[in-house]
Amino acid sequence: MKYSFKIFSVFGIPIELHISFLALILLIYIIALFNFVSSINLLTAVLITLVFATVVLHELSHSYFARRYGIKIERIVLLPIGGVSEMEELPKDPAQELRISLAGPVANLVIAAISFVILIILRPYLSIVLLGALYYFIVVNLLLGLFNLLPAFPMDGGRILRAFLAERMSFIKATKQAATIGKQFAIVMAIVGVFFNFLLILIAIFVYVGADSEYKSVVVSTLLGDDMVKDIMTTDVHTLSPENTIQDTLRTMFSEKHMGYPVMDNGTLVGIITFEDISKVPEDERDKPIGNVMSTELITSDPKEGLVQTIEKLNKKRIGRVPVLKDGKLVGIVSKTDITNTLQKRELKLD
Repeated sequence: MKYSFKIFSVFGIPIELHISFLALILLIYIIALFNFVSSINLLTAVLITLVFATVVLHELSHSYFARRYGIKIERIVLLPIGGVSEMEELPKDPAQELRISLAGPVANLVIAAISFVILIILRPYLSIVLLGALYYFIVVNLLLGLFNLLPAFPMDGGRILRAFLAERMSFIKATKQAATIGKQFAIVMAIVGVFFNFLLILIAIFVYVGADSEYKSVVVSTLLGDDMVKDIMTTDVHTLSPENTIQDTLRTMFSEKHMGYPVMDNGTLVGIITFEDISKVPEDERDKPIGNVMSTELITSDPKEGLVQTIEKLNKKRIGRVPVLKDGKLVGIVSKTDITNTLQKRELKLD
């Protein structure tokens, strides 16, 4: 995740703070130290820090069970709205996902129960302030545990729902249903947040975007997981020369309705020219060769590269197509449109 940095590791799992989380914590301590808000003192700031420490324990509980099933945890990132465990892959076994998803909320409920026992034992010896702080800590963990059990995918409760559905239908259909329910919960949460608490609106946005994003990710990995670039690439590739003028290239693009072409020089791929490159050139300079404006930092693919890896490459680099090379020679081209069309056709077969 961008804008996050590692603070320590637990069981070999990097724990990272997102810059927005750090800014929030610093803001809370500044408010507490300078008494800008009477209701937030140093004890409150420490309690909020302890709550986020339990968020780490929540995510570590997920990670512990995931690792038991051989799933690698890349890192845990702390955000203002909670923590995120980044797994290398999603558990496809419903029973495994159920246990992994339950582990986090159960951890919060266990912390609340242990804290309650401590409260009962130490009640005669603690001041009213510390009793109030411990009570607050118990309630927050109880709420975190129960809130995460709401069936709002991709929250823990939503994943539990998907595990339940996946026992009765395909994994991809279970994900679609869980994501739909998650989005509906997000809309209701946002409406409630307008009247009661702005934080609910932020959580609602996270849930809605997360549900949509994870469903798309599951669709891609499930429907394209076994496919390679060679299965869908275009092998009859129209190439251009560095000497072609910008104006001629623009005519070719409008005529053939392709927005990008590999550029070859004496049989060697030297660049790629796109409509975006050309659109930056003033009209009175379009008699110049495309060699002056083409992209020479080439992102390429291999015929045996998996389509999932290719689409990740396209998204990460924010490009629309990649030339396909074999033994250094151009053998095809694959675009995001090619992959999207393949995906849509296979999605239609599911309905």
